[in-house]
Amino acid sequence: MKNCSIVKGWGKSVALLVLVAFLPFFMGCNEESNIPVPAQEFIKEYFPKSTVVLVEMDADDEGKEYCAWLNDGTKVEFDLQGEWKRVSRNKTGVPSRLVPPVITEYVKTNYPQDIISKLSKKSYGYKIELSDDMDLRFDPQGNFIEEVD
Repeated sequence: MKNCSIVKGWGKSVALLVLVAFLPFFMGCNEESNIPVPAQEFIKEYFPKSTVVLVEMDADDEGKEYCAWLNDGTKVEFDLQGEWKRVSRNKTGVPSRLVPPVITEYVKTNYPQDIISKLSKKSYGYKIELSDDMDLRFDPQGNFIEEVD
């Protein structure tokens, strides 16, 4: 029995040693480098105080894309060239300078109690989701098309 506890203790020591040896490697990993340069520049411009904590390559109906999660809870989806497709930011809303001004004005006028929690580029223009889960669609110029429950 005594030998087993020595082996267990030794195993923990080796595991700790391996963890400590590789810690600089893991700390040096920069998730942001896993996305195209235009995506990195987009994040720096619109989310300057945030850092990328996870990047995944994903496939949807429109093709492959990058999903980047930031340390503030923001999720940004990019196409393979690094152009943004979708921004989700539930707590504080999508940065206002990212939303076309005409859409911002429409939301302020018609949904003053809500924030824009998601903004997506679509073939017909833009789709937004408000903090109350209401979806609104707009044409490429930002003109209101329809409300979707």
